[in-house]
Amino acid sequence: MFILNPNLIQKKEGFYYSCEWIEHGLVFYPSKLTMCCFCSDVKNSHTLIQDNFNGDNFDIERLFTNRDIFRRFHKKAKIHVNCLNCPSLKLEAWDERNYIDSLYISHWTECNSKCSYCYANCHPEEFSNKHYKILNILKQLCTKGILRRNSKILFGGGEPALLDEFNDIITFLLDNGFQDIRVHSSGIKYIDCLERGLKENKIHLVISVDSGSREIYKKIKNVDCYNIVRENIKKYALNKNQNNEANVSAKYIIIPGINDSIDEIEKWISENINAGLSYSVLDIEENWYNENKNNIPQKVYDIIEYSKSRSLENGMHFELYERVKKLFY
Repeated sequence: MFILNPNLIQKKEGFYYSCEWIEHGLVFYPSKLTMCCFCSDVKNSHTLIQDNFNGDNFDIERLFTNRDIFRRFHKKAKIHVNCLNCPSLKLEAWDERNYIDSLYISHWTECNSKCSYCYANCHPEEFSNKHYKILNILKQLCTKGILRRNSKILFGGGEPALLDEFNDIITFLLDNGFQDIRVHSSGIKYIDCLERGLKENKIHLVISVDSGSREIYKKIKNVDCYNIVRENIKKYALNKNQNNEANVSAKYIIIPGINDSIDEIEKWISENINAGLSYSVLDIEENWYNENKNNIPQKVYDIIEYSKSRSLENGMHFELYERVKKLFY
């Protein structure tokens, strides 16, 4: 349902409020295609392109038809109710040609850890471990000039090391000039095909550690693989790019009551320094954030500020993911 939002009325001819995903995005989810990049809306009914999708029934025209519907409403300052508070909304003179430059690949849920905060792990009844193939779809989109070479490509889903086509997809993307690929991984299994992309400065690898110690890691991940993950992070970090940086981030999701202590953060930062990392990433556990976003304790802000200052003083880039970013911007 689209509703009028007077605050989003365009003030300049040719400009209107929208977001990069509505305008030029495509998301592969388990059994469906959507335009929305946010996993928090698992059903994604408002940007659904195809349901019961199996990889063989791909229809690009459905994407363009849905996109046109959103654009018509957005030009009238009418925004879908599920998009009203989206941090990606912005006023621009959007390019209305039909192409894709934001691609989110998240169509499988197989994983080698059992994170306490993982939606798929907490709601297995909503997901099937069966996944469809997408490599030929990507090839078709490139051949037709629809998937742009400057696209932002994200891998979410389960663990990419367990995805049948992952090596072939990465090789295809690198061979065809894609240079902005972000892969999220547990880090439990080393993925050889990423080495080339790290060295060529085309891939950024984000490994979710969420801790600075084996004990806290086991409590969150429900597997005893902390030492393995840390060794793999060091191995990945050896693949420096031309700027002598390692495009590898150790992500830390703050989970109040479990890992929200300066001591654990300090251990995490120290491990990142020892691994030779150039990046660190911080986020907050989604369910807790949604329940407490109007009453975030000062302790959380202090942890974020501490993480930032310690990262920067040790020459690391510091990145805030979506929910943390909302607290500061």
